[in-house]
This record gives sequence, structure tokens and C-alpha cells, in this order.
Amino acid sequence: MAGQNKRAEQRYANLVNAIDFVTEQFDPLDKLIAKMRENPSPPGSWRVTPPDELKKLLATVRQSLTNLKDQAARYETELKTREWKV
Repeated sequence: MAGQNKRAEQRYANLVNAIDFVTEQFDPLDKLIAKMRENPSPPGSWRVTPPDELKKLLATVRQSLTNLKDQAARYETELKTREWKV
């Protein structure tokens, strides 16, 4: 049983660390989006998503990750004491 708890604790730590790592990657994206400017392009050329839309998408992803981390914290005891099933 102790081995299962140790493995469950490690998996929980990996989950939280992965969420933190992904969240840290947003800072360079913020800077990149801030440097972007919207240029009109001729029909049939490649188009890039406008900066305002990218900011909204990034905010949505940040909120989703925050919600996931909050849920993980809410169920921390259960996640650390039980075997994970995927």
C-alpha cells in the first residue's frame, strides 16, 4: 500500500508541476502577441489570427488551467492516497 501512495503522490506532483510549467510558458506568448500588429492582407494569402483574438484565447486557456489546478488542490488528499486510473 505504501508503494501505491508514493506513486500516487508522485503522479500528483507531476500533474501540478506540468500545470505550472505550461502556465510559465505564457509569458513569452504575451510578449509576442503584444508585438504583433494587424496588417490587411490580399485575398488568398496566409492570414494570422488577430492579436485581440489571440489575447482572448490565451486568457481562456489560463482560466482553464487555473480551474484544473484548483480542482487538483480540492481533491489533493484523494489523489495522493488512491491509485490513479487512466
